[in-house]
Amino acid sequence: MLLLFVAGPLVVLGIWLWLRSRRDPVALVEPLEIGRVFSSGFRVFGSDGWPVVALAAVFVGLPQILSVAVTKPMMLARSQELAAASPGDPFALFKAMATVPFMIGMVIGFALMMVFYVASTIYLVSRYEGAPVTIGEALARSPARAAIAFGALIVAVIGIGIGWMLFLLPGIILSLNWMLLVPVISCEDAGFFGSFARSRSLAVGSRGRIFVLFLLYIVAVILLSIPGGALGGALTGRPAATPGLFGSIWTVVLGVVLAAFQTGFFAGLYVELRRIRDGMARPALSDVFA
Repeated sequence: MLLLFVAGPLVVLGIWLWLRSRRDPVALVEPLEIGRVFSSGFRVFGSDGWPVVALAAVFVGLPQILSVAVTKPMMLARSQELAAASPGDPFALFKAMATVPFMIGMVIGFALMMVFYVASTIYLVSRYEGAPVTIGEALARSPARAAIAFGALIVAVIGIGIGWMLFLLPGIILSLNWMLLVPVISCEDAGFFGSFARSRSLAVGSRGRIFVLFLLYIVAVILLSIPGGALGGALTGRPAATPGLFGSIWTVVLGVVLAAFQTGFFAGLYVELRRIRDGMARPALSDVFA
């Protein structure tokens, strides 16, 4: 039954994408190159990508360190107090999270993450397109666009969440259509609502391959997550899922690595779709920010 629930929407998705491609063919320079896009996620760990990793360490890693060292212990202590006062309350943890300091910290952390994604996307896309900017220039251009990306992602998450509740398929389609929201907002002047249309426009004609890429991305994330858990279990003599100092350190390191990889992956996907969809007709970043 579970297999039918999961596989059914995927089969329907494949049929729908095929019918759409037959009914509304899109002129592309060439099909989306999966290998080229996927490898772009790992290019950030090369010589040209170190500023992205450093930026991830500051804007993603430091907030995670504060979360692990301060916020998480406070939240657990509060949840234990609530559980002791109301034994058997299944919502103790959620009530512990519903505090002003926790909510403020979460918003600040998410805002810093948006600044990182926008700045690193500008930096990487400019290099992929042959008109490099410095990481400082990318950061200077980020705050206003990060605020737009913040709001757009909230709207997208709500829409995709509703779609996922409607038998998965609408959520998958919306995910494919809006997967490039952050790169579009970072590198183009499409505006808040226009970025949704622009992201969909880039995806049309390649959504089947984008879906395959997304599955490969999930596999890569899982594979990147495995070594730390296994090593932690070997060093501490405890199961990999058991929390501890090494687990906390690895959580921060993994967050930095995945943030850098994710940015490289989606920046590469954006550049490749612009190339095959627009023929690079869109202005370069140096023109957009002139």
